[in-house]
Amino acid sequence: MESNRKEKIRGCILGGAIGDALGAPIEFLNYNEIIQEYGEFGVSDYVEFSDGSGEFTDDTQMTLFTTEGILRAYHRAVLKGIGGYTLKTTFDSYLRWLITQGYSAKVKLDNELVNGWLVDRKELYKQRSPGHTCLDSLINSVPGSMEKPLNNSKGCGGVMRVAPVGLVFTSDVEYSFKVACEIASLTHGHPSGYLSAGVFASIISSLMSDVPLRESIIFSLDILKKYDRHEETLSIVELAVNLADENINKNLKHSEIANLIERIGAGWTGEEALAISLFCAIIFQDNYESGVLASINHSGDSDSTGAITGNILGLINGSDKIPQKWIENLRFIDIIEEISDDLYIGCKSSTYNCNEDWWKKYPGY
Repeated sequence: MESNRKEKIRGCILGGAIGDALGAPIEFLNYNEIIQEYGEFGVSDYVEFSDGSGEFTDDTQMTLFTTEGILRAYHRAVLKGIGGYTLKTTFDSYLRWLITQGYSAKVKLDNELVNGWLVDRKELYKQRSPGHTCLDSLINSVPGSMEKPLNNSKGCGGVMRVAPVGLVFTSDVEYSFKVACEIASLTHGHPSGYLSAGVFASIISSLMSDVPLRESIIFSLDILKKYDRHEETLSIVELAVNLADENINKNLKHSEIANLIERIGAGWTGEEALAISLFCAIIFQDNYESGVLASINHSGDSDSTGAITGNILGLINGSDKIPQKWIENLRFIDIIEEISDDLYIGCKSSTYNCNEDWWKKYPGY
């Protein structure tokens, strides 16, 4: 069972990074432009670089830093018995991500908080189309919350980064939902911006416990209904599920899938990105490759829908079902593999013994 858990975590993180990288070069193209540029079936492999490699974007970058924040909080809880620190460490981790985006002069962090193994990876020091809401919110170094939102944004920058929440908080799905909402609301103040994150993380949490995808979605929507202003997110997810149910046994053409996705939206907002991803995941539940390609070849935010769909289908199917060429040709895969393994480990320290190497990597602050 532990090996299965390890494979689920790696499949989720790696699957999301690959979906992100596949969708990156077509993020701002509409479906007709994609077909004109890449042929009848659209993008079916990495196309951004001449050497055939792919590179993940801000979606995966922020997923990595979310993981770092959670692991720091967990280390603190193990050593000091003090929980409830996840929001603080994750927000600080996002500020370290902001440094990699060229805003070091704007970041207000104590010297010891600037350090970290991710922020030391110079490969991450590049802007890969980061969302304006994430940048603008973090530049002020003041965290938002559901109670005191910084803005009214419902962009998908909140949902696309919270898969690690579901991977960690598997024993309590409702808690996973709550934590993901809180983490998304650090930067996104509209309910659809953070509630979509809650739904996504709670689905991941249920999947980690071997709950089937459809049951995971139903359970997450039941939790969603307990939150104020949930109607928009609920409505579009239900639309996506119904469309998937109506078409799941049909041999749909690529253009037909793209047209169905267009009925859901473009994926620029949290609830649309989540709904599109769930539609593709339901239709192609047992086929990572087909599901991810469907999730990127549409008019809209292809890298975000590719990342979210990749998280879901990578978890369900495992990394061994991801095409090997996509794994081998993903740039900086060592970072993905290392953070996945660390997420599986959780913590190398115990209540009575601090592992010095783990402390250097994930200090409890």
